Amino acid sequence: MRILLINSPVRLNASPNCIPYGLGTMASVLREGGHEVEIYDANALRPEPRQIKRFLRSKKWDIIGLSGLITTYEFQKRLAELIKETHPEAFLVSGGGLATSVPDMAMDTILVDALCIGEGEITIAKLASTLEREGDLAQIDGLIWRNGDEIIKNKPRANIAEMDSIPLPAWDLLPMKVYLKNPIWGSSALNSSDFPEGISTGRSMNIISSRGCPHRCNFCYHLFGRGKFRFRSASNIIEEIRRLVSEYEVDFIGFVDDNFMASPRRAVEFCEMLKAEPYRIHWGCHGRVDSARPELLATMRGAGCIWIGYGIESGSQKILDAMGKNTTVKAAEEAIRATREADIYANTTFIYGYPGEDEKTIQETNDFKERLGIRVTSFYATPYPGTPLFERANIRNLEKFVLSLGNATEYSVNLTDFSDYDFHRFKEINDSIIPAKSP
Repeated sequence: MRILLINSPVRLNASPNCIPYGLGTMASVLREGGHEVEIYDANALRPEPRQIKRFLRSKKWDIIGLSGLITTYEFQKRLAELIKETHPEAFLVSGGGLATSVPDMAMDTILVDALCIGEGEITIAKLASTLEREGDLAQIDGLIWRNGDEIIKNKPRANIAEMDSIPLPAWDLLPMKVYLKNPIWGSSALNSSDFPEGISTGRSMNIISSRGCPHRCNFCYHLFGRGKFRFRSASNIIEEIRRLVSEYEVDFIGFVDDNFMASPRRAVEFCEMLKAEPYRIHWGCHGRVDSARPELLATMRGAGCIWIGYGIESGSQKILDAMGKNTTVKAAEEAIRATREADIYANTTFIYGYPGEDEKTIQETNDFKERLGIRVTSFYATPYPGTPLFERANIRNLEKFVLSLGNATEYSVNLTDFSDYDFHRFKEINDSIIPAKSP
């Protein structure tokens, strides 16, 4: 079958720097199934509406798949209308964060024929083969679909247990030149202020080496289920890096999964294998502060790690406990210092306005930043649908709220006991603090 996959644009205030990894692996699965696949990457291309319309009118497809975070709701809703106008006979399906977090709203308000819930590789492959032979959609786990005026919810699909069974992304279907030139992290691909002195990168690429997270922070959305964690083998990751270096001359890898360091044993094995490779690259990842042991950090640095992102979120133990972080302010401080001592840049994020936030917790966070010389503003506490935080937020108009969502740098709702005036006033105070120089 002829299949078009569309990547929705996100973070339009920043250059596109991460390939749509899941869409890439689904394209590979579909091609392995004998289908003719194309990807239209609206995030990389940033097309005008007329350009999208012209593209859709240029060819015909049997299946069109949309993908994107919940923040792409408005784009997907408008695009679905255009697709139904230009391709009335095509089967239109949406998957990813939006479809999985608000499936009822998506089916009610977006002109899709079906939704893929959770992991999409097996579901989209079975959908394509079933449509090709005019089979029964009711037999496809993980699918929500329309049968006339009726909406049918099939049973959930179990997560893929063997991560190494998932093929590498179909890079050749993506505008790789766009992504390679934009740094995953840092202010400049050629001379990043976020990297240790003397280190520069020119061609960066993102990799996802695991799915899920073993922890249960209640503000965090997990596409693949809360508390479920599966990871690829070190050898499988090395094979991907080899191909990226060979085919695209990549010199920096950004691991964008939630917690690359969740398995110290795998991290060490990966580092040992990477050091044995004939090429030299640098890389970065995300981790939790309770994984930042000095011996692991030294091993990672020896294998080329120069950047680790930590979700600190607050310098107040009261707020960390409210978030379900299951860690301490002391552990966060020790992790940042240990990472710096290992000559790895410690990137940090913070969240402002969590339920229970007050003047004391704000001051504790500011004091934390000042002690460690951290100069970052905070994200707004945002109750994304599908999180425990959303369940307690009492959102009455879901569609209106979803339309207001951004990447948590924009205000959406006040979850504190502050008046709206004080809420915004304290945010300005919080973000205007200029801490002392990094010790």
